[in-house]
Parts: sequence; C-alpha cells; structure tokens
Amino acid sequence: MKSSARALATALSLIVLATAGSGSVGTPAAAAPTVAAHAAKPKKPKWTPAEGPVFNVPRSRPETQFRIERQVLSAIRHSKKGSRIWMSMFSFDRFPVADALIKARKRGVQVQVLINDHEMTPAQRKMRKAVGTNRKKKNFVAQCYKGCRSNGDVLHSKFILFSKTGAARDVVMVGSVNMKMNGAKNQYNDLWTTNDSTRLYERLEALFKEMKLDKPVRKPYIDEQIGKYRLMETPFHGAPYDDPIMTLLRPVQCKGAKRNGGRTVIRVNMHAWDGSRGRYIAQRFRNLYAQGCDVKIQYGMAGRNVREVFGNPTKRGYVPVRSNGFDTDHSGPDGESDGEIDLYSHMKELLISGHYGDRTNARISITGSSNYQDSGLTGDEMVLMIPGRKTYKAYLRHWNWMWDHRTRAVGYRPHSGSADDTDPPFPARLMMSMAALAPSGDLPRMIVTEKYGFDSPEWRDE
Repeated sequence: MKSSARALATALSLIVLATAGSGSVGTPAAAAPTVAAHAAKPKKPKWTPAEGPVFNVPRSRPETQFRIERQVLSAIRHSKKGSRIWMSMFSFDRFPVADALIKARKRGVQVQVLINDHEMTPAQRKMRKAVGTNRKKKNFVAQCYKGCRSNGDVLHSKFILFSKTGAARDVVMVGSVNMKMNGAKNQYNDLWTTNDSTRLYERLEALFKEMKLDKPVRKPYIDEQIGKYRLMETPFHGAPYDDPIMTLLRPVQCKGAKRNGGRTVIRVNMHAWDGSRGRYIAQRFRNLYAQGCDVKIQYGMAGRNVREVFGNPTKRGYVPVRSNGFDTDHSGPDGESDGEIDLYSHMKELLISGHYGDRTNARISITGSSNYQDSGLTGDEMVLMIPGRKTYKAYLRHWNWMWDHRTRAVGYRPHSGSADDTDPPFPARLMMSMAALAPSGDLPRMIVTEKYGFDSPEWRDE
C-alpha cells in the first residue's frame, strides 16, 4: 500500500509540473507565453517621408497631379508638438497646405514661412491671420521684399525643413515646386526629399535664419560642400566662368566613362532659358556635345539667342533638342489658339553620368530653383548637387518618360536675319536625320524657331 501511495504521489507531482510548464495554471511561469505571444506580433512600421524625388503629372488624375503636394501634406500632418516646419516658397495659394500648417501651429508645431512679395493670395491671408506675421516671433508667415538676402529681385528658393516628422529627423525637401495650383495643373515639377540629413538640414536652417532678416547680406553667394552634397545659393555677381552651372559642368570629361560606350551622358530639363546667361550655358552644352558627350536637352521655353546656339551644327551634327512647352488654349472664336505656352516643365534639372573629375562612373543629379536666365543669378536661388546612383536613376526615368511622351519636335529653318519666324518649320526629327547622314561641316547653320509666345498668365507668374 505504501509503495502504491508513493507511486501515486510521484505521478501526481509529475502531472502538476507538466501542467505548470504548459502555462495552464495561474502562476508567474504561466504568464510568460502570453508576453511572448504579444512580443511576437509584428510592429507597425513608423511613418517617414518617402526619400528621393517625386514628380507630378499636370492635367491628370488627382493622385498624380497632386503627388508632390501629398508628400508635403503628409510630412506636415506627421509633425508633432515641439517640432519645427520652416518653408521657403516663391508663390503660395494652396488652401490644403495652408490649413495643414495652421493645424500644425495649433498643436504646438513651430511654423515659419517665407514667400516672395509678388502676390498676396487668399491662402496667404488666411495663414497670416492664424499664424502671425512678425518674423521676430516663434511663428510667422511673412513676405520678403525684393528677395530675402538680395536687393532688387525675388525670393525664388523653394525648400522645406522638418526638424521631426513621423520617425524621421532633419528632413530636407528641395525642388522646383511652389505651393500653387498652377504648379499642379500646368507644370511638371520635382521635389527631392532626404531624411536624417543633419549637416544639410543645419546648413539650410542657418540659411533660413539669414533669409528671415529680409536684408542684403555682405557675402550672399554660397558654394559649399556639405557632406556628399554641394549647395549653391545666389545672388551671384561674378564672371560667367564662375557661374554656378558653368562651375558644375567644368569637371565633365566626355570620354572615358565606364558606361554608355565610354561617353559621358548629360540630360537637361530646363523651364526657362534665355538672355546672355542662357546663351553661354547653351554654348557650353553645345561644346560638350561637340567633344563627344551624349547630350540631350528639353526645355519649356528658350529665347531666340539660345535657339541660335542649338541651330549651329557641330561636326557631330545638331544637339538633340525637344520642347515640353505646349499651347493648349484654343478658346478663340473659331477655335484658334492664343499662341501662348500654358503647359510646360517647371523643372531646373541637370543629370550627369560618366566621367566627372577623377571619377569615371559618377552619377549626379542637380535640382533647385535657378532657371538658365540672367535673373537666375540675381535673386535668392538654390542649386543643389546630389550624388548617387539611386537618385540619378529616378530622375533619369522621369526625364526619359517626358522625352518620349511629353515633348514635341522643335522647328529648324535656314539661318536668315530677314526670314519670318512664323514660317512653317521643318520637323526636328527630319533635321536630326540629315545631321546623322551629312558629312562633317556640310550642315547648314539653322535656328530653332518657335511660333509660341510666353506672355501667358502662367508664365508671368514666374
């Protein structure tokens, strides 16, 4: 009996131990599997702004037309109490962005906005009333008089700084975009974003502090290497040789690249291109094409002196050029057009891949606010050079898409000072085929003609 009792007790103790290990009784050991089960659940990823460039598509569906605006709105809405949003814009009329900034201010986000003084829109008035206008205070929406750091031109730099939004800190957004309906409806724009970029963020923060004083600075031109980025900020009053774009093009070598058959690739998408500055920049691209670089150029508008440069053939033929500026307004009594460009690229984009300085496999993207015009140097303008394969490939994909689907042939005609600019032009593709077949030096000098003007409200706004 005693041995049977001992056996029964031993069996019962084993059952109790096994039950405790399975977590079926209310002991501390039983709670461990529950904690582990909770820990095993995947955590919801924390939101951060999408990095790299984003582009809108005008005259399209809302999700693509307002793609850039959504990027900005998401960052504003994820900004928490105690963080900062500092914004510099040329023009601003978007109520969704204004409302988001006002709400951010109400929940304790510091909001500071600088805008050029060429217009006072209802959206700006609403922000100014809700946020304030005194730039000496913590929050304000203010306009710079004839530029912030310059004297006599405009605030044209477009950038946004977020000290913290979502899980990201030191967020920088730079591009061609304005917070403007016209920018979504009639323009192709870009906005590049980087997260946790402390050095670039702090440099632009210091620039913004200088800008909000709204007075000329003693040494306004900035050309600085900030980590892997190169930042240029005007006004610039030097010689053409030291022009920001000419400076960035100086290290280009057309031969010896690791890819593209040894040729360095150059792609340009420029909003407005004219004046004496436009001419010498065009000459530089033409010379690079003559030296063997793989150059292709698209623009929204180019002045006659720039078109004359591209109409001057090299031994390799004409520089490949197309336009993304279109006249879509056919509201005349008989359906005729108004002769003004109203759908166009607003980007200021330069891409370089190949032999750059001592690198034979460089990938460089350049964006910002400066058009290839004389005025692109005199006001507050930004040029940002971004190295890296991923960013370059994103910009190049979009550039190729526009070249293939959103550009038109430009016209060429024999160079003559007395010819009528409205004469029907030859298709550019025909002239390019002539350039490919003709012996070197046998091509006639041509000028690119345009029947379209650029005095529409959309152009005057810029």
